[in-house]
Order: sequence, then structure tokens, then C-alpha cells
Amino acid sequence: MASSRREEKYILDYRLYTLIRNRVSLVLQPDEHYAEGIYTVTSLYFDDPYKTAYYEKSDGLAVHTKFRVRSYDYQDSFLRLEKKTKQGLKTNKDSAVLSKTVLSKIADAPFVLEGFDNKVYPLAAEMQSKGLRPTVTVRYQREAFLMEGTDVRVTFDTRVEALPGDVDCLFDKNRIGIPAIHPANIIMEIKYNYKLPTLIRRLCSANAPQLSVSKYALCVGDIRLPAGFVQD
Repeated sequence: MASSRREEKYILDYRLYTLIRNRVSLVLQPDEHYAEGIYTVTSLYFDDPYKTAYYEKSDGLAVHTKFRVRSYDYQDSFLRLEKKTKQGLKTNKDSAVLSKTVLSKIADAPFVLEGFDNKVYPLAAEMQSKGLRPTVTVRYQREAFLMEGTDVRVTFDTRVEALPGDVDCLFDKNRIGIPAIHPANIIMEIKYNYKLPTLIRRLCSANAPQLSVSKYALCVGDIRLPAGFVQD
């Protein structure tokens, strides 16, 4: 499934986070899919031996693409393979739901392009052609709010951590990660399709820097895999 969105990211200190979160929670609704409000997102990122996806972002190229598999709350019952292409604030995403068995197959490259459904196949074929391998795992706690009747979503991500590029990291809550940002900092993301409502702009207004580096780039920097490195 393909989708197109706009994303803005800001890095907040705890005081600013508390202020904005309190404003947002008065107007927006918590994500109904997560009763506790806060949930764990774990993403296994894929890159080639030269870390092309990493350098596309760190070198400031106008267009950059990443592949990842994402799990929620360490569960293997719902896994999503995503290709995310970003140009400025605009983000295009192609995604497909996959099983743990299929995940194991694409993580064990090179693999045979057989046994994939119609949604997974084109993504797996591109990963195969580019020589993508598991590179790093990114894990964080997310609190999400939605504006009813609109496409607007505001999220707050805390405890951003880097872990090895290992499939098991998607499901193992006992794995200890390396902090990728200061524990007192929070990443706020504002996502919308076309135009952000003025109300949301005011609610989320902050004298805070926009985050120009992705969580993937932050975490690869922590793991510090050199170009040309291929994990066994």
C-alpha cells in the first residue's frame, strides 16, 4: 500500500514537551489502537554494505530512501515492511504486512524471490537488487494523538535507542540499547497530508530546532558501522 504524507520533526527538552503535550491532549484524541497510550516501536533497518541510505541522509541529498521492518510492543503478530522515500517535508511510503517467516527470509540475504505475496514481492525484489542487509535496530517509546475527522497525527517519541541489526531485537524487550539522544529530550513529529491546520500549528508551536537527522542516522552513528561492513 502506497501513501504520501508530510512530516515535521522537532527535538524538545522535557519542559517544552510537557507544555506542548498538555496543549495537544486537550484537543486531540489518543491513538485508540493503544489503550495504555504509550507503546513501543521497534524498527529493523536495512542498508547496503556501503551504508548508502545512511549517507544519503547525512550528506543532505534532496531525496533519500530507507527500508525497514517494524514491530509494535514486541509482538510478532503484526509486522510491517516499509519503503520510505523522503523529499523535504514530503514522505512517500510503500508498505506490506508480512509474517515472521517471511521476515526471516528477507533478513537472510541473499534470498530466493519465491513465496512472496503480491505486496511483499516488489519491495523484496528491490531489497535484493540493492543488496540490502539488516544494519541497525531502532527502538523507542511513542505516544500518539490524532485530530478527529482529519489526517493530522502528533507523536512524541522518548527513549530512542540503538541496537544491533538483529531480527530478534524486534521481539526481545530484555535487550539493552544504546541511547541515541539525551534521555531528557523528546522527538515530536507532526504528520499531515496536505496543509496543517492553524490550530495544530499553534498548539505545537515551540522555539525548538527542527530535527534534520533521522532516527536511523542517529542510531547508525551510535552503532558506528563503517562503510563496507557486512554483518555475519
